[in-house]
Amino acid sequence: MATIGLKDIYFAPIKEDTEEGTIYDAPFRVGKAITANVQPQFNTSDLRADDGVAETAEARGVTTVVLNTDDLVALVQSKLLGKKINSDGVLMDSEDDRPPYGALMFRSEKANGAYRYTVLYKGKFTPPETNYETKQETPTFQTPTINGRFLRRASDNQIGGQVDEDDPAIDQAIIDNWFKSVYEETPEG
Repeated sequence: MATIGLKDIYFAPIKEDTEEGTIYDAPFRVGKAITANVQPQFNTSDLRADDGVAETAEARGVTTVVLNTDDLVALVQSKLLGKKINSDGVLMDSEDDRPPYGALMFRSEKANGAYRYTVLYKGKFTPPETNYETKQETPTFQTPTINGRFLRRASDNQIGGQVDEDDPAIDQAIIDNWFKSVYEETPEG
């Protein structure tokens, strides 16, 4: 079913991602959602033989994400982009900024009013391009857009997941806890 909305964009920084497991910090809200463009990259190659394509192979690349929100307040930028807020309360921009890896979570309303929940497990964002414009007769809002690149986790090669809240097979606890902690697959058996 088609989606018609977007809200509740959260990010949970990764504390540790090793073969033994992935540990996240508590999720925080990034800003009020305007757009989220998620583009998985697949690289393909064809083997040509006998005047045609005989084989084809694919490899998964990074997933690029472009987020547009109403604002990125200083505290969010410090957590999301690895920036420092100094003792005067000023958000500083430095060559030493190191954005953390983390999980991205959001939900999108479907045409029937139910929500589709999405998580991408490991990625990081770069600082937004900043645009300013003088006020005109009709005001024009300038909002931040940030770019991220998401890849597989070291712990399990997972990239992300998606669930519809109106799927009768889904445990309601998964939906209720989606933004409280990063969703992890229930072990089988």
